Amino acid sequence: MPENLSQSADPAQENDYDSFAEAYAADNENSLMNAYYERPAMIALAGDVAGRRMLDAGCGSGCLSAALRDRGADVTGIDASTGMLALARRRLGDEADLHVVDLSGPLPFADGAFDDVVASLVLHYLEDWGPTLAEIRRVLKPGGRLIASVDHPFVAYTIQDPRPDYFATTSYTFDWSFNGQLFPMRFCASHCTR
Repeated sequence: MPENLSQSADPAQENDYDSFAEAYAADNENSLMNAYYERPAMIALAGDVAGRRMLDAGCGSGCLSAALRDRGADVTGIDASTGMLALARRRLGDEADLHVVDLSGPLPFADGAFDDVVASLVLHYLEDWGPTLAEIRRVLKPGGRLIASVDHPFVAYTIQDPRPDYFATTSYTFDWSFNGQLFPMRFCASHCTR
């Protein structure tokens, strides 16, 4: 939960997962939201994945990738954080297909390369979902599935003061606290712009 709801001083430092990858991964592993709500829901939505080629977009430390792989999927993971990918490689092994990729740009895969794309709590980091969704569509096989989860816009609405128009596009910034250190975070509700 946010420690400090003030505007971050340096936007370049926002969402710098490399600076707190270990602490975030440890928290994410067993947190109520991730381990007992969101991750099980994504796995349930994915269903039988045996033999399916899957892209884990925003794979982080590889929790969801490991669960999908353990159920028989051939998983490729991408994340913008080299620190998070190092943790994913530690979890998944040296042969894991992992790539440093910023979801706001082109994806380095052929058209129709994947049966499914999972995007677990990652799209709400993007200011404009349009190009990302177009790229995801491009790399999906015909009939492929995008299985996605995002923070509900109500989160942004409830933590801002004064309250924004609930139906407006907005962004929100706050600090996450790990081991007594604050890390500035920025999320978008809907398709936000700076």
